[in-house]
Formats: sequence, structure tokens, C-alpha cells
Amino acid sequence: MDVVGDVRIEPAEEGVAVVVLTGEHDLGSLPRVRDAFDAVAGEGKSLIVDLCPTSFVDSSILGAILDARRTATDAARGFAVACDGSAEPVRRVLEVTGLGKELPVLPSREAALAGLGGQGRA
Repeated sequence: MDVVGDVRIEPAEEGVAVVVLTGEHDLGSLPRVRDAFDAVAGEGKSLIVDLCPTSFVDSSILGAILDARRTATDAARGFAVACDGSAEPVRRVLEVTGLGKELPVLPSREAALAGLGGQGRA
């Protein structure tokens, strides 16, 4: 299990970027997570947040994800979350908070990319 969270931006297809969160993420990694979301928004791209390799997120990260969705929605850009449920703590926090139903959460990066089809893209 990764203890320190890694944040990276990967291209997906034209006009779409994926922010991949690997390991554990909490208040300590929040600035890096927000910076990544802001960078994608600044490029005018649709955003996929990939939580598949994430082992833990706290409420600060969930807040950043909600803010990123709001930014994408306000700019008429696509937004989706990929979470395959393999990390029980991540799946559970999405379930308990109700965000699993509130956010467009899809079971893989590929499904999230396909889910952007009806949303705005850069």
C-alpha cells in the first residue's frame, strides 16, 4: 500500500486530462491535488479524476473533487470520476457520503472517458 499520495496529470484524448491519485490523500496532499485540478481547468480541458489506484481519501480531498466538478460544470466542460471499488476505504467513503450517487462515478478510466460523451468537451 502506498503511504504517500502521488498526484499526476495524464492526457487521455483531445480536450481531456486525467488526474490520477495514487496512494493515500488527505490534507497533506490537498495543495498538490488542487494544483492539478486547477492546471487542467486552466488548460480548458474536461477532467477525469482517477481514484482506481487510491487507497484512502479524506473529506478535504472530497471537497476538492466537488470544487473541480463545479469548475468544470460552470465552464461547460466534462467531468467524471473513475473508481473501481478495489480500495474498500475509498469505495466506502463515496458510499457513506452519498457522493457515489452525486458524482458521475464510473468503474474505470475507460468508462469515465466514455461517460464524458454527453458532456461538454474542450
